[in-house]
Amino acid sequence: MAEDNAMDNRIDKLIRIIGKSKFGIHDISRTEPDSTNNLPRFNMPFELGLFYGARKYGVEKQKDKNALIFEKTKYLYQKYLSDINGVDIKAHNNKPETVIRHVRTWLQTASARKKIPGEQSIIKYYNAFLLHLPTAAKDAGFNDIDLIPFNDYCQMAEESIRLLM
Repeated sequence: MAEDNAMDNRIDKLIRIIGKSKFGIHDISRTEPDSTNNLPRFNMPFELGLFYGARKYGVEKQKDKNALIFEKTKYLYQKYLSDINGVDIKAHNNKPETVIRHVRTWLQTASARKKIPGEQSIIKYYNAFLLHLPTAAKDAGFNDIDLIPFNDYCQMAEESIRLLM
């Protein structure tokens, strides 16, 4: 579950979470300017940099870090983050099925797990979750799916998967 402590500095929280994590999935494509001030947010590229730095300069335990990096369009990152040229980055084209395929394939090779469901099974669960989400949100007292807090969203996803299995 995500941490929610207003007394905890956000960057310290990120460093702590990254320090505990062997695996990291980073979507660096979310850099579009926002409508308020026309400036992009670079949180994901920054977090990738922290993850990479932990792997490169951290203690021996950190050397095993393994990351999957996404972008929206192939090679677009070269226009805004060219320092990572030569890194294997996957384009998702804003298609959840593409993300699922890449994450599943990566986990199959990067993790010690040998029995990861096939991509079609995962896509089936994902689509069933999306169908179940409005009801789950309403039952939990949320009128707007876009305003569901992260921890609640994760609980709804876990419950949806339990119902399907």
